[in-house]
Amino acid sequence: MKLSEPRRGPFRHSWPLAARLSASAAVLCAAILLVAGFALTTLYRNTAERSFDERLYVYLKEIVATISQEPPGKLSEAGNFGEPRFDLPLSGWYWQVDKVDVPGPSVGGSNSLVGARLQLLPQSPIEDLRGERREGYVEGPDEQKLRIVQRTIDFGDEGRFRIAIAARAEEIDAELRRFDFTLVTAFALLFAALMATTLAQVRFGLRPLSRLSREVQAIRRGDADTLKGDFPRDIAPLAQEINLLLTANRNILERARTRVGNLAHALKTPLAVIMNEFRNLPDAPIDKLAEQTTIMRDQISWHLDRARTAALTGAPVGATPVAPVIAEIARAFEKIHPARRLAILADGSEDLRFRGERQDLQEMVGNLLDNAGKWSSADVRIAARRLAEPSAGAPPRLAVTVDDDGPGLPEAARAEVMRRGMRLDETKPGSGLGLSIVTDIATQYGGKLTLGTSPLGGLRAEVVLPAA
Repeated sequence: MKLSEPRRGPFRHSWPLAARLSASAAVLCAAILLVAGFALTTLYRNTAERSFDERLYVYLKEIVATISQEPPGKLSEAGNFGEPRFDLPLSGWYWQVDKVDVPGPSVGGSNSLVGARLQLLPQSPIEDLRGERREGYVEGPDEQKLRIVQRTIDFGDEGRFRIAIAARAEEIDAELRRFDFTLVTAFALLFAALMATTLAQVRFGLRPLSRLSREVQAIRRGDADTLKGDFPRDIAPLAQEINLLLTANRNILERARTRVGNLAHALKTPLAVIMNEFRNLPDAPIDKLAEQTTIMRDQISWHLDRARTAALTGAPVGATPVAPVIAEIARAFEKIHPARRLAILADGSEDLRFRGERQDLQEMVGNLLDNAGKWSSADVRIAARRLAEPSAGAPPRLAVTVDDDGPGLPEAARAEVMRRGMRLDETKPGSGLGLSIVTDIATQYGGKLTLGTSPLGGLRAEVVLPAA
């Protein structure tokens, strides 16, 4: 049964570190500003309501003063208490006085009520006796939302009266809307300033990591051997460990090369001695012995080359310029195959670099040119070019193409000829290991060798390799 992959959260593992820090800072800043905005809005609403209530209590005190000086029945003659809206019908500003201990209609009310009554806030008998103040919202005449304050006052022989003052709550709402607009604008500007500061801090803080990445890329391209320069205290141990790892891998690689070379000499020398000794013996099967010894030598060379290439796998490698290697192999080709014309086609090859060891590139190019020289009639062509990246983020690639004008190979025989030791024509010199060695080395680097039809009429061999 196949296990399903765990779901990834919003912070995917592939997110860049700068994006993760910026996104987390944006979320935290937005959350803090939202909480602060809600708290400030609530606080300002309470402040605006208290300020509005104090205005209403001023009129309540004037009514109390009027009742204490004149009979309650003359409240309607007392005027509007300095607020003209108390006289305008359904203006949204109202006052009302009720006698608590005598049921019945109100003692008095503002002309703006037009005979209607205010809906009072519920008040307990204890609050009535204490004369506590009450504030809140009620629905008034014409379905108006009102802010109301009320209080019960004991006037002694005159009795106890409940006095209520109400005004439209739109004034509070309008003031809150203005405050909210100002607050949102200020917080938006503050959020932008915080994010700009955060991005600058992230960029400045991650600059050493960017420099570390460039140093590692320089090592991968072969422009440097170790990480150089001073790093912050937090990153310096990482840079030191990378340098130690590079040194250790380089030492392992050198030891592997040394041991491979020693093994090659240790095996090839006894074989040469055996061949020389048998040549001096009478009636010895020299031809058969030479054939088998040559096969042994080629097999040893092939396996040693494979071991040397495998030792490079996973090790940091440098960058090898392609053009000098091709020029060097071309000079050797002209000496080995003087009757062949070699054309070198350059497509930006001066800047083209192979991400690998120089010896491996020499061996691949040498085997391809040697194979073309053996089978061509007159012309051989070699070209090196950079391949277009197949997709975003894909590693760069280069291709080395060798064409000849020989008889070529049918498609069915192309796979066979790349097999180890396979020779389709025994009349040609060689061991049949050249193309298989190229295939093996290219595979070790993540590349491949393909055979096709050449524009010259013969065989085209193209090896694709990683570029630096």
